[in-house]
Amino acid sequence: MVVLAIFSGLIGTLVGVRFRVVILLPIIFIGSAALAVIMADNVKSQTILAIVVFASSLQLGYVCALLLRPAISSVGNHVRWPLLGSPKLH
Repeated sequence: MVVLAIFSGLIGTLVGVRFRVVILLPIIFIGSAALAVIMADNVKSQTILAIVVFASSLQLGYVCALLLRPAISSVGNHVRWPLLGSPKLH
């Protein structure tokens, strides 16, 4: 569970730097479905606990990235950070 929390927190941080809030629900849904498939042979309570840990760590990482975004962008106003901001779809 600790590894799951760390990796989902990192994923949340990366998503928070790159995308807006709307992306959280699809990522939580896809990640929860993947966890349910991976943990299909485990006890149901462990699967639910893994999904809760995944969703909460993902959101916590996202919030941490949102809090750090102004600090990162204020450090170097002359430096262009390609990861900050929303992506442009062509």
